Amino acid sequence: MTKATLTNDQQFARLCENGFGFVSTAIEQLWQNGSPDALKYSVINFYSGIELLLKARLMHEHWTLIVADSNKADVEEFLNGEAQTVGFMQAVQRLKKVARVTVPQNAVSSFDELRKHRNRMVHFYHPIDVNEPDQSKQREAVILEQCRGWFYLRRLLGDEWNDIFEAFQNQVQDINLAMKRHHEYLRAVYQQIQPELELERQKGAFLAACSACGFDAQVLVTVGPQEQKCRVCLAEESFLVHVCPDPDCGKSTTLPVEECDAWVCEHCQTSIELDEVLVAYTLEGKADHDDYNPVGLCTECHHTPETAGTLDDGERCFCFNCFCWPERIEFCEWCNEPFTGEANGTFWSGCERCDGQAGWTRDD
Repeated sequence: MTKATLTNDQQFARLCENGFGFVSTAIEQLWQNGSPDALKYSVINFYSGIELLLKARLMHEHWTLIVADSNKADVEEFLNGEAQTVGFMQAVQRLKKVARVTVPQNAVSSFDELRKHRNRMVHFYHPIDVNEPDQSKQREAVILEQCRGWFYLRRLLGDEWNDIFEAFQNQVQDINLAMKRHHEYLRAVYQQIQPELELERQKGAFLAACSACGFDAQVLVTVGPQEQKCRVCLAEESFLVHVCPDPDCGKSTTLPVEECDAWVCEHCQTSIELDEVLVAYTLEGKADHDDYNPVGLCTECHHTPETAGTLDDGERCFCFNCFCWPERIEFCEWCNEPFTGEANGTFWSGCERCDGQAGWTRDD
């Protein structure tokens, strides 16, 4: 192993250690009483930690990717800590375009919310009296933001990026434990809104567990794909509700994400086929067999058979495997197969299924 490669690995480890350190410190600061600046630094440090961990994921692909102007990347400046690095949105875009690693939109929105709050604290914050009622309201807002932000980050670090951050799973677990006080606060909120949730249930709504806070506070009022906001922690999450096809059951059931090959009714265990669900909610599923209007390949999860379709309103698209909401479904200009994304330029470059004319020419 060369010295440069070893140093690069050490830089990755330092980024991770600093990132987890900032998040841990932020959680401790949030519950410090008596200091008017504790809340401010909690907001600043929590977001700083998230941004560093995203940069670490980007750097794992190649160190030049975290340099703001990669065309002017200088290894000595980078190793000496003198290089200007990318910001949050640039990191997310490079992960997607260069590394083909997609940060889910809900996670991007949550992290961006934290970024904006951090900027307000840095540029416009004025310390407030800790005895003022507004202090508790501000703390409540920060608790909710941090719970959502950690939920999305934990899912990335512990699941999708587990192999890359495997050496840091102890830090992930430590932060999970440190978030316990946040969760106790949310439990109090959950108890307070029980009458509201019960009223929704009596109206016919289905209450589902929120993946972020764990409480049954996601109110689902219709069948089909939908995005709802948790009544406790305000985390936005996508759900798919379907009526069981067994006439002896006929109850509404929530279908789990990334399990479309093995869906069953949660009440009677009747199997639910992907094709059946696509017919129920998409234009492609309802299309006449003589019309060429197939379901598209989702470029987020790449599940086969294809799972991305246009909902019956003709305006929104949904992947029935990973539950993302693509902007569009278009046809590759070279192979004419549908996929979620921008088709412009695919005649030459190709899509997820083909190499386009460039590949055809290369083969010749």
